[in-house]
Amino acid sequence: MVRFAFALFTLSAAGCAVDAADPDLAVDAPNLSENWTVSSFTTPRSWSSGLVGTASGYIHCNTDYGEGYMLTDLSVNEEPLANPAEFIASMNGVCREFDLPDIALPRTGTYAYAAISAAPSRPGLHWTHVPANDSYPIGLQLRVDPIPSPYVKDVRIMYAHKDATGMALDVAAPSFTPWAIGYAGNVVSLNCPAKQVMAGLDLDYDPGSGQIRFLEIHCRELSWP
Repeated sequence: MVRFAFALFTLSAAGCAVDAADPDLAVDAPNLSENWTVSSFTTPRSWSSGLVGTASGYIHCNTDYGEGYMLTDLSVNEEPLANPAEFIASMNGVCREFDLPDIALPRTGTYAYAAISAAPSRPGLHWTHVPANDSYPIGLQLRVDPIPSPYVKDVRIMYAHKDATGMALDVAAPSFTPWAIGYAGNVVSLNCPAKQVMAGLDLDYDPGSGQIRFLEIHCRELSWP
């Protein structure tokens, strides 16, 4: 009986030793409750021609589809062939979902497509989109017609990769998608603040010509705990 009790005590002590080491082992283990978060607060960045567009359109990825959605793709149509001006006559957008619980922040493969503006235009869509791997939209660049009657002629998306820590965006060295059409014009940059991603846009346009007179992007803070 004495020897049995001693053996039981030995096993119990050994078990305690292992249990005591568990907290130390857990220090470097990932916290499964951590995930990327996207703020509910919107920071706008806008361009205005100074003229009033009587029609409006929008795409709101974050509020319409979910917290993990960002505006990654735009497609546009050119002006009708009979119109001598060069401009975006209609615009569509794609919101793509990112996997917020995964520290690598990959795309989930789920997306939503929405028409933003529509007016007479020539056939054929021109796309500009953010690459799929480790790339996150952080703003737009526009090419606009100069005064006295400004309108948007072309668009491309600004995007960033994660920095060396893997837990923040490297906004110091942004990249750009190709221009959707290739029209020339004065360049206007709509940059999200540091640590923020583009989650939607609003615009006003002339319903007859489709010329965009006002455009505003919506930026939201992206953070890892």
